[in-house]
Amino acid sequence: MSRLTNLGAALAFSFIFGGCATYVGDYRYMPRPAVANIPPAPPQTYPPVTALASVIGVRLPDSRQGIPTSVQVQLRIENNGPETVVFQPQSMQLLDGVLMDFPPPMVPAPSPVTLAPQQSASVSAYFPFPPGRSCDNTDLNALQLRWSVQVNGQIQGQAVSFSRVFTAYYYQPYWVYPPPYPWFGFGGVVVIHRR
Repeated sequence: MSRLTNLGAALAFSFIFGGCATYVGDYRYMPRPAVANIPPAPPQTYPPVTALASVIGVRLPDSRQGIPTSVQVQLRIENNGPETVVFQPQSMQLLDGVLMDFPPPMVPAPSPVTLAPQQSASVSAYFPFPPGRSCDNTDLNALQLRWSVQVNGQIQGQAVSFSRVFTAYYYQPYWVYPPPYPWFGFGGVVVIHRR
């Protein structure tokens, strides 16, 4: 039996089962979420800006929303300090395991987000694959997300890294002794997450 590619299998599954699939299977990343802080400047003892980021998965194309096959990222910016923070969603960059840049992200609100003290904002971003690239010829085992925020007029860069995790299924054998003869079978599932 020929082996389908991840994207081809997901598209076939989506077609057969009525378009229920939204993501390409088995693309999960840790940490979830990754945390990035801007170091505090004395006399402050807490980070003025904290960001939490998660890779949601590899999103299948959605013609209704105009989303191509892309890597979906969720980013939350929290302003913990006394100054106003400005976040430009278009400053986000995504690199794969061989440091290839993805095209600029598609975001619902591309305009700058201004956060007063103690405010936070979340942004979903979709990074389309570069032309000629897909899950099959892109190193998705590691991803790095970069962005910048402006604090008190100064631009500060932040970055987080993600590693793909795989789920392995192992079946444990067992013996059953119903009369009149022993029977050997497989059962039980052990799920192992590995980096």
